[in-house]
Amino acid sequence: MKNILFPTDFSEISLNAFAYAMAYAQKLDATLIVYHSYHEDVSVDEKTRSIYDKIDIDNFRNKKDKFPPFEKLIKASTKGNLKVKYIVDQGVFVNSLFNYVAKRDDKIEIIIMGTRNTGNSSLFNIFMETNTIKILEEIDKPVIAVPANAKFDGELNNIMFLVDYRDEEIIPLEKLTKVAKEFSAMLHVVHFDLAHGESITPLMTKFKENLNVSYKKTKFVSIDSINLKKSLSEYCKEKNIDIICLLNQERNLYQRFFTFSLAEDLINNLDIPVMAIYKK
Repeated sequence: MKNILFPTDFSEISLNAFAYAMAYAQKLDATLIVYHSYHEDVSVDEKTRSIYDKIDIDNFRNKKDKFPPFEKLIKASTKGNLKVKYIVDQGVFVNSLFNYVAKRDDKIEIIIMGTRNTGNSSLFNIFMETNTIKILEEIDKPVIAVPANAKFDGELNNIMFLVDYRDEEIIPLEKLTKVAKEFSAMLHVVHFDLAHGESITPLMTKFKENLNVSYKKTKFVSIDSINLKKSLSEYCKEKNIDIICLLNQERNLYQRFFTFSLAEDLINNLDIPVMAIYKK
């Protein structure tokens, strides 16, 4: 049974991301676990407070009731039935999330969340903070950040994975290949050569030889570039990339860009979801 975790703060961007996560779950016949955590000492915005007033948050935790905003979207969906489960915990968000996943009552395969196109979403910032990255490395689950204007029709036709051709990228790529197969998507394995040194071909060849899976719709591409953001944006537009995936690890070149500015630029300019694959 596949389980997708969807953490929410009931914001508008969260509602949009829910539509994305719902279509993703329906496509894979997965259960979508809608997760919320609250703390009595932490102030919440007006939107969240109105939700609390409607569902009686304390009573909700005991009855495992439904979240009204999401139920409306589920009923309006034309893509089939959705298996959904609602979880409400009490406590600091990051700690509660970690404890929930660590209990393994529900085996989580991926986390999907929403983010503002300004990069200022509270959930987005939570997931990008250094301490939280360490927690997510322990959880070892990929996270998809969905921009506010991103739309998902249930199809991933083109998936991009950014690589340095390092050994630690092999297992994540093999896992991503399984996702590409499920969606019958073209998998673009892309390296941007910013060093302009020796030929990258021998490194690419060795990397491919060490892969334990094969998928005929995989394309390995190396691009000479002096401007990563510009080259990446151009490639995404030209190839109609639906999601950008990268290994979020300190040794990874793209992770450094991702943490500081690349993800925000992609969200602002391309409205393309970004999947960060956390690896111990």
